[in-house]
Amino acid sequence: MQDHVNILIADDDPAAVETMGQALRSLGHACTIAAGAQDALERAHSGAFEVVITNLALGGGMGREILRAARATSPDTQVIVVADGANVPQAVTAMTEGAMTYLQKPLNLAELTAVVDRASEYVALRRDREALQSELIGRYGAHHIIGQSRPMLKVFERIRQAAATDATVLIQGETGTGKELVARAIHYTGHRRHSRFVPLNCAGLVETILESELFGHEKGAFTGAVSSRVGLFEHAHRGTVFLDEIGDMPMASQVKLLRVLEHNEIVRVGSNEPIKVDVRVVAATNTNLREKVRDNLFRRDLFYRINVVTINLPPLRERPSDIPLLMEHFVAALSKAHDRIVHGITPGVRRLLLRAEWPGNVRELRNCLEHMIVVTTDDVLGEDDLPEYLQAASEGLPRQPTLDTLVGQPIDEVEKFHIARTLELVGGNREKAAQLLGIGARTLYRKIEKYNLR
Repeated sequence: MQDHVNILIADDDPAAVETMGQALRSLGHACTIAAGAQDALERAHSGAFEVVITNLALGGGMGREILRAARATSPDTQVIVVADGANVPQAVTAMTEGAMTYLQKPLNLAELTAVVDRASEYVALRRDREALQSELIGRYGAHHIIGQSRPMLKVFERIRQAAATDATVLIQGETGTGKELVARAIHYTGHRRHSRFVPLNCAGLVETILESELFGHEKGAFTGAVSSRVGLFEHAHRGTVFLDEIGDMPMASQVKLLRVLEHNEIVRVGSNEPIKVDVRVVAATNTNLREKVRDNLFRRDLFYRINVVTINLPPLRERPSDIPLLMEHFVAALSKAHDRIVHGITPGVRRLLLRAEWPGNVRELRNCLEHMIVVTTDDVLGEDDLPEYLQAASEGLPRQPTLDTLVGQPIDEVEKFHIARTLELVGGNREKAAQLLGIGARTLYRKIEKYNLR
């Protein structure tokens, strides 16, 4: 069963309009009847219709103008032209201008419904494509990268600039900083987003296998090549190839990659015939390529060819203000993924996570929180839920007072505890804390000074 579509019917033959309207409404389609040629032209310009059925002779021959208006406003609109015998040559010409097909009078209802079914099938495919594209952009767009620190704001701006072009991009950063996520954001927010994003990790692949992966091979090119194979560059035609850990690429493969970048063509392993490709290259590395160039481990000409736009991803230790945002994001996402209910993290663990070095960067933080969510036995992540290597660090943490231990203590201690916990809750935002505590901002500042809560 095809999806229902919005149809505009434009014909000056009342009997034909009535016949088409009844037949298509019976199939569940929404049909609008144009009140003459000018009304049809205005409605076609609105872009509100996914299918337009127009008589070429409408209004003294305005059918093709209606066709052009519908296609100019919405190129995906399917236009079906109707013609009598004398206008068939014009109908054929209309198909070269974007009409889906033509129907000849007198109309055959079976033919009409079959053609509209084909049109609605195309519309359904387009809807699915747009939904998938929206999902991909939502999943991989720059707004999905978590951070509001100054270093990350620079990264977002560079992603925006790179996505608007076809320039080759080099992403530099330590392991776990999110280099592939940035590469996907560049692809899915750029004009190549409707084509493929093809990633390949260059580390650990021997030269023959790497070149076969990138450029493909012909049957018999090497032992085990029992058939021809399309490489990633051909597979990603009009899309993006992401080469992770490009610093580990063998020197011989670097020569061939340079040819792709300079001439937009590849040669399959075992062949001498060049094949044209239209591919954007985004590369990434966790090593210092300039040092590799100096040590003759990476080609200087290739380095300058891929280093057109550079994005340097900061390690997590250089953007500690983003850690609370990342914790909040990961706890929410991972709790949902594992079907667990987690309401928060104890203050002691929160402080530990904030001051940790995180050599594995964002990936390590995510893995730590996932471990805690999986093993926790209650709805608050505490010291007992930490991975073993972090539990040792938590043993030295001073234990924070609780409401139970504050019973019988001086009122100042209770107030200090309450203000400190509120400030933690709002991430140090003093204005929000003052609102929650029901006191003025100046009063809160004085108490922060009094209790040395800086």
